[in-house]
Amino acid sequence: MGQLRPAKALINESKYPYIVELAVNTDELNVDLSRLMMDFHRSRKIQVRHGRRILREDQIFFRWCFRDLATASAFLEQFGGVLCESS
Repeated sequence: MGQLRPAKALINESKYPYIVELAVNTDELNVDLSRLMMDFHRSRKIQVRHGRRILREDQIFFRWCFRDLATASAFLEQFGGVLCESS
């Protein structure tokens, strides 16, 4: 997933309020998992919107932002994680 400027990630989180947060073991996503996530977005003809990368209690969380609850829920069902609405 490359580095995303924090301002862009904050904009994504404010414009696309349904956020799926996924805990990862390293600072990068597994290539195969990343490819599956890209396929998820491509199959729905939506652009990937990354949120902030969060470090909480020595655990790294990546965030994906969605416009609607249905798409966020489908992503969550396929890849796991936690659904949280932006504040």
